Amino acid sequence: MALEIVNGFPGLWRDPQWAPGMPGVYALIAGVSAYPHLEGGAAPARETHQLEQLLSSAATAAALFEWLRTAFRREELPVVWCYLLLSPTAAERAAFDAAGLSHYATPDYAGLQLAIQCWTGNVPSQPPASMKSRTLFFFSGHGVQANWSPLLLPSDYLNPALGQPHLENCISARELRKWMEENPVAEHLAFIDACRNEFSPLAGKGATAHGVFPINPPGGPAPRSAASLAATSPNAVAYQFPGRPHTFFGQAVLEALSGQADRGDARVDFRELVDYVRPRVNVLLQETAGTALDQTVRPTIDGDEELVVTELPTPVASAPMPPAPAPRGPARPVPASPAPAPPGSAPGAAGLGAAAGRALAARFDEALTVRVPISLEGLRASFGEAVRRFGHEYVSLAWFEGGVALHSLGDGRALDDGATVVEVARDEASSRVRVDLVLAPHPHGVLLVFEGAHNVQRERLALALPTDEHGEVPIRLTLTIARVEAFGDPKLQKVEAWLGPSAVNPHYDYLWRLTEEAEFGSLTRAAQRADAGRLKLAAQDKINGQAAATAGMLLLARAGQLGRVGEWTRNLMDWFPQLPDGAVLWAEALRDAMARGEARPFGVDDPLAEMATALETLWSRGLPFFADSVELADALLRHLLRAPIAEARRGRLAEIAHWLERVFELALPAGHFTVLAGQPRPDWMGGAGALTVDEMLALLRPGCLVGVP
Repeated sequence: MALEIVNGFPGLWRDPQWAPGMPGVYALIAGVSAYPHLEGGAAPARETHQLEQLLSSAATAAALFEWLRTAFRREELPVVWCYLLLSPTAAERAAFDAAGLSHYATPDYAGLQLAIQCWTGNVPSQPPASMKSRTLFFFSGHGVQANWSPLLLPSDYLNPALGQPHLENCISARELRKWMEENPVAEHLAFIDACRNEFSPLAGKGATAHGVFPINPPGGPAPRSAASLAATSPNAVAYQFPGRPHTFFGQAVLEALSGQADRGDARVDFRELVDYVRPRVNVLLQETAGTALDQTVRPTIDGDEELVVTELPTPVASAPMPPAPAPRGPARPVPASPAPAPPGSAPGAAGLGAAAGRALAARFDEALTVRVPISLEGLRASFGEAVRRFGHEYVSLAWFEGGVALHSLGDGRALDDGATVVEVARDEASSRVRVDLVLAPHPHGVLLVFEGAHNVQRERLALALPTDEHGEVPIRLTLTIARVEAFGDPKLQKVEAWLGPSAVNPHYDYLWRLTEEAEFGSLTRAAQRADAGRLKLAAQDKINGQAAATAGMLLLARAGQLGRVGEWTRNLMDWFPQLPDGAVLWAEALRDAMARGEARPFGVDDPLAEMATALETLWSRGLPFFADSVELADALLRHLLRAPIAEARRGRLAEIAHWLERVFELALPAGHFTVLAGQPRPDWMGGAGALTVDEMLALLRPGCLVGVP
């Protein structure tokens, strides 16, 4: 069977035998290169917020459509329905015309709304057809991040004909994710090829996209698998370059789907695809740009970890779509995201991680690195010491004269001796600075606060970080300094943090090596390298290893291998109540075991009730430290709220879910952890001005009064 044009319905392609309820693959593919109302467009808005035209998103989406139409193969899973929306550049349009591709719709806001409604309304909703079907969503174009929500921008974004700009006229990838996780179709797969850098006009007003996805009926069966792959991580950009017909992410995905990710079984599963695409993007970027730009691909999967994306097809005798002519323009990267290499020309996945790591390491100049430890208080007291480490004044001022403070998450008091900066690395030509620090022993975790309206975007940025009660915890920060407005002074715009390397603590040094592999190479290989015994030992070492053990077990959970540590997640929850992440991991261990068919996982008679009990402790223990734990808690709460549980318990869980939604209005993922922003102040908080440190502490621990450990 093959897709054919549906006359009279621009963009819609169907199998000629299609009928409502027919099982198979239902796809929505959109690519937006031309944005008429952004900078360089035919009718630009008065204020374009430095959003430019893109170069290759439409061609990337068209190539993915061509692959789906001619090369996708999966036994008993035919492609039966596809909605194609493209907004090409003039060069892309000429290439499409030459290839005979003209049946596509316009991906403006109304067009995307209609496409989503048709797509979600036509996928089979009842078994057995729903259990033999898959949805596929692909978007390439501009994307932004408004606090926790990644948003996708339609081709008519900022249309001046609407008067004041309707900033909310966009698509929420988080809403898409929620729909996927709750829709009864067996398999869902999404590719998001877009930036996720913070968009101040939306984030600054606490707004997000208008809702466009339908609400799934309660109590329905969960899908077997819901997987998504984003071109970059939260609060970061994806890149495109002139002269390349597809995006970097798109090229890597197309290479993987053509067989480059295959490990010898004539098929590509989701983990193989991730392990190939993640390092390949950075290698392509380094080879093309010759700089240390980085783009960290972000996978998410709920359910069956072994989702087969495609089986490898036999060669198809069809004329490939010609690449778009090289656009004319300056040879510089465009934030947002280059052409599939011929088969066999790309390196295998196993050799990509090291190359990507070398490219990223080149960002910082060794000659400018300072490795003289200094206390946080010492930096605050000496502008000269700050400049010695950070170079230009805009970074230095963020650390000087009270710009940085550390507070206990137990009672909110300032900790003057709570941290030591041990190393600072930077590149004179870069706006990024890397800071390695160690947190002193403390029983409750800390809030690291950067503040000052002149030096810090949104006036205050705060990171909740875990501490060990008796040992130091190494933290690696990355600071991004940039102009918020075209003619304004640079400000601290972004802070990210990871558990860092350690020369004295083997638990954290081991965890850092796994983190490097997981972030820049292969998550699967990192999980395979993770020694469950060593993670258990880190948990047993109650003096200085709790946070490392937690991060290691989260890595296993992300790779679908949490079962390797058995019920040790329960030990984390019981032994270290100051680490809320342990409760989330225990709940996930139970869900994972039930998904594998265990009726009494770890001897628990009522695993749903036990999961609920664990998650209810978040109200008093507080927000999990790790961003992955927060995402996992959100997904687990939605899972339980769809499950058959007591109504009283459902009410308590709904209250916690509501609290998390409020956190998402003010927070965004930042490396391993979560950052809270001082602005905007949501209406439900009352008051005026930026959120205070006390208000942030109360938001992080809603069941505790500030001042009470």
